[in-house]
Amino acid sequence: MSVTGPRSTLKVASTVHGAAVVVRVEGDLDAGTVHLLHDELDGLWKSPGTSVIVLDVAELGFCDSRGLSELISALQRGQALNVRFMLSGVQGVLRRVLTITGLRNVFEQHPTVAEALVQATDGGSDSDSGGLFETAGGR
Repeated sequence: MSVTGPRSTLKVASTVHGAAVVVRVEGDLDAGTVHLLHDELDGLWKSPGTSVIVLDVAELGFCDSRGLSELISALQRGQALNVRFMLSGVQGVLRRVLTITGLRNVFEQHPTVAEALVQATDGGSDSDSGGLFETAGGR
């Protein structure tokens, strides 16, 4: 017996804004689609001159444990390469996942891409991001 259902999809697109790159994701970030985000980010890590990556998740409909694992890996890789990694538009399922796992304050988050880019060009951070290796208190 085979079970079929709607196949998850994810659209990933990047745009360059000076030394910052905005990666927009739309759809479901799960075991079947996580490779698309991984491959996109992998190319950016290897690209010289990128100092900030903003992952726009405003149109993300779903995120499972594989998707969350990819976000954590991206944050760690950014820290290792001194590339600032930000999330914009966190809401819905992803907000709940980050809250439940205690990771809400670990990622630098901004309401919109525009606000993230302002912070990127200012070089400062008004977010509560503590980095992956700090405890996620204040849940």
